Amino acid sequence: MPNQSKNLNDTLIDVRNIVKEIEEKASDGDYIYRGEPEHHEEPPYYGKICSSLYRQYARIEADEFDIESIQGEILDEAKAYCHETNDLIEIITQLQHYGGKTNLIDFTTDHLIAIFFACDSSASIKEDGRIILLEKKEERKNQILYPQNPRNRVIAQKSVFVRHPNGYLGPNEVEIITIPARLKLPLLTYLRKYHGISTEKIYNDLHGFIINQRFHESAYLEFHRGLTAQLSVYATEIPEEKHAAFEKAIEHYSRALKLKPDLPEASIHRGVAYFSMGDFGHAIDDFNNAIELDPNNADIYIIRSDVHLGNGNYDLAMEDFMKAIELNPDDADIYIHRGYSYLEQDNSELALADFNQAIKLKPEYADAYIIRGDTYLALDDFSLALADFDKAIELNPDNSNAYIIRGDAYFRDGNFDLAIEDYKQAIELNSDNGEAFYNLGFAWMQKQNWQEAKLNLTVANILKSDIVKEFHNIYGSIANFEKENDVKLPEDITSLLIPN
Repeated sequence: MPNQSKNLNDTLIDVRNIVKEIEEKASDGDYIYRGEPEHHEEPPYYGKICSSLYRQYARIEADEFDIESIQGEILDEAKAYCHETNDLIEIITQLQHYGGKTNLIDFTTDHLIAIFFACDSSASIKEDGRIILLEKKEERKNQILYPQNPRNRVIAQKSVFVRHPNGYLGPNEVEIITIPARLKLPLLTYLRKYHGISTEKIYNDLHGFIINQRFHESAYLEFHRGLTAQLSVYATEIPEEKHAAFEKAIEHYSRALKLKPDLPEASIHRGVAYFSMGDFGHAIDDFNNAIELDPNNADIYIIRSDVHLGNGNYDLAMEDFMKAIELNPDDADIYIHRGYSYLEQDNSELALADFNQAIKLKPEYADAYIIRGDTYLALDDFSLALADFDKAIELNPDNSNAYIIRGDAYFRDGNFDLAIEDYKQAIELNSDNGEAFYNLGFAWMQKQNWQEAKLNLTVANILKSDIVKEFHNIYGSIANFEKENDVKLPEDITSLLIPN
């Protein structure tokens, strides 16, 4: 996927260039910064950097108004509710903190936090944002206020306030750098990964949570809608319905990520949906994003390895397995998963080494013995295969599939009586298992018990097992079976085994 890699690299370069541009502009002066998720070019703002109080009155006042007089009246009323202080600066900054309308304009002393605010708005994710640089010149010193008793969130945001007598700063009073909409999500990822700046760090008190609660609730609601749609895939066998369910899931996950870009679960599940639809490129992008958000989650590397395997990129898949093992070296399932990938590469030696390690880590893991036994069976090592199947049944005697697999080993070794006993036991444990019925039918055919063969193949057919395909996969044709076994099949048996 060279083009996708190039696009990702180009985006990262653009992200770093934005940061570099701000730092270079600020290097020759003493600046404070403000991030806005969209430009306000329409009247009555025309690009102004406004206080919340100015925005409120500018919408309803046709003429100029004295913003400071309005602010004074508000402060006079607010004093009656402030029993801890009479300091007007403290009162006005508290009003600002709790979302009251004031003539203060929020700035920060940290340009990276300003970038966060320019990007972190679900409503404006498709709009260009902007970073505002205000130089702290001598004539502005009286307009810049510093919180006297800052709260947690004010400290985290490195807040500073500008109280302009007009209620706004004009574009000619500041430096402005545009943040393209396409870079908002990459910039948020960059800030979280390299600087630890995220929603949780910036809004780190209860009031901050309340402000963002609506967006978070909506994001999680969309995520769970996507999950519901994705799970509905398993309720149908119709390809068109599966495809539609995956598309609906992707739509909901995408909405969740717009509302909360730092939600790794949405990226993971959307990646799985893309992968299930054969869209490996978008799947990899989502898993890459999830890993950036949650780099210590071994499961994400395992899922991404599946996409690499599906794409034929075995080296990249192995790198992901190594990372997953590094993060969680005692997880037996990781070794099982990697062992399967080695089998796909016809490397049974390394596969067996991984299955051995899984059993060493988890000696009571019945399925691991079945998987290792299956590998021995493929290598025609019947004694080791049967030993593993025996151990799996000892650990979990109610697993019908274990009996089927051991029965298959007996069948391949020509021991049809023991195969029949295992298939019967599997049916006793699970009477809806069509595979057990058609295996039992084939075993009875080997013993030329046509009545039992017909009975079990008929049941398998009723249970919608593809006995015709299975028979021809094993024997090639009815003629081959008859030749190998020196027998003539009865007509009521052949009628069950003729392809449509």
